[in-house]
Amino acid sequence: MTTRRGFGEEQIRTTLTLPGALRERIERALDRGAASSQNSLIVRAVESYLAQQEQAWIDAQFAEMAGDEPYLALQRQIAAEFSASDWEALKTAEALP
Repeated sequence: MTTRRGFGEEQIRTTLTLPGALRERIERALDRGAASSQNSLIVRAVESYLAQQEQAWIDAQFAEMAGDEPYLALQRQIAAEFSASDWEALKTAEALP
């Protein structure tokens, strides 16, 4: 593994072992112009996969919050405490030209 700097970000060279069928699919995608190089295609694919995984994790956290009664009670309390100031802000905004 070697390290170099490029495009303002550290680049690390590594080796991948790919199934032959996947390598052929990569070649066909490159022939169709899907990316400028095998490296850029793989980087984009990994970035896309990781973004999907991160979004799924965030979604799961929000789903847990929907059933967390202490959290929901706190949110209701905060909303109640800010309702008067929210109403005043709305009236003030509506009065502006």
